[in-house]
Amino acid sequence: MDEQVLTAGKQVLTTLEGAGYTAYFVGGYVRDTILGRTVHDLDVATSAHPEDVIRLFARTVPTGMQHGTVTVLIHGVPIEVTTYRTESSYADHRRPDRVAFVDRIEEDLARRDFTVNAMALGLRGEVIDPFGGQEDLKRGLIRAVGRPQERFAEDALRMLRCIRFASQLRFDIDEQTFNAVRAQADTLGHVAVERISAEWNKALAAPGAVDAVQAVRTTGLFAHMPGVAGLLADQPDEWNLQAITRLSGLAERWAYLFLLGEKTDRVSSVLRALRCEKKLIQACGSTVRIVQALRVRPDTREINRLLVENGLAAVERAAMVQDVLAGQSGTAEALRRRHEQLPVQALTELAVSGADLQQELARRGGPWIRETLMALAEEVNAGQRPNERAVLLIRAKEIADR
Repeated sequence: MDEQVLTAGKQVLTTLEGAGYTAYFVGGYVRDTILGRTVHDLDVATSAHPEDVIRLFARTVPTGMQHGTVTVLIHGVPIEVTTYRTESSYADHRRPDRVAFVDRIEEDLARRDFTVNAMALGLRGEVIDPFGGQEDLKRGLIRAVGRPQERFAEDALRMLRCIRFASQLRFDIDEQTFNAVRAQADTLGHVAVERISAEWNKALAAPGAVDAVQAVRTTGLFAHMPGVAGLLADQPDEWNLQAITRLSGLAERWAYLFLLGEKTDRVSSVLRALRCEKKLIQACGSTVRIVQALRVRPDTREINRLLVENGLAAVERAAMVQDVLAGQSGTAEALRRRHEQLPVQALTELAVSGADLQQELARRGGPWIRETLMALAEEVNAGQRPNERAVLLIRAKEIADR
């Protein structure tokens, strides 16, 4: 974690304690600190009420007063400070209908999702751990705080978060907790698609992705994940899911699932249904398309076109996926060497541009420009003509007149 953020967090704790309140670091910061993992978030819980926090610090932002949350700015560093609270009645399986401020950190920790997230760390290193979170970290176990049925009724997304944490940490899921997920899987339908997408993509990108895929199938959660249901519904037992761990990128892992399940025509519909980012949809679609092109054993000219049209990075991603699917290796390296030998590695390296073509041929813009530039690049890379402006303009006119 950025030392500046940690220093700001400690200053917040010091100020709150100096004013007579109790305050602790909570949540993922405590868990990851104990595990020795890289820490990304820093949250503070305190006995001070929101108005007290605002009074104590010079710069604050009332980010969630109704839930007791105030963002404190220390030298420009934002630290989220939340009053100890209890929550009750979750009509929508997400937000509490009632929030009550309390005085003890233990009461606040009791409302949290899993034991490994229900710990607090004090300024002097003392750990408040009323539910055995440290022991579960040692055991490598994700276990709900209290009765899992109640925790999942409070926020149905916690069922998917359970699988996500297990995937990221390579932990097992407590049996009672897992059974509760299976029993209440249908309530995931109450959760916003965007929240489901964020959790699932984190799980799929994590080291335990194979177990995550199996877990959403075994529990039935997948049936309530837009788009994913159709992708995983008829997954055969012989699927080689284990190989997915050889792929590091999220787009490649998605592409692997589509190709493995022969659902390549559903890339856009599935990822759009899951409200994934446009960048991910495009990267996955591109990867699938290039893999399909590589599968038909393209000749040298076709490979050159793939490299110029898509760029080395995209083709390498697809080559990795193809190698994993075929149980082989070396394709990406071979394509990298091929790319290095190309006289023109991108259309921008041609001696003529789209603007040159429009001016010389006196034509309006349109798809013909890229098509002509690609044809010129292919011929230069095939050694049919030099990459010289005058030569390429003459050839462009010939292509346009065909």
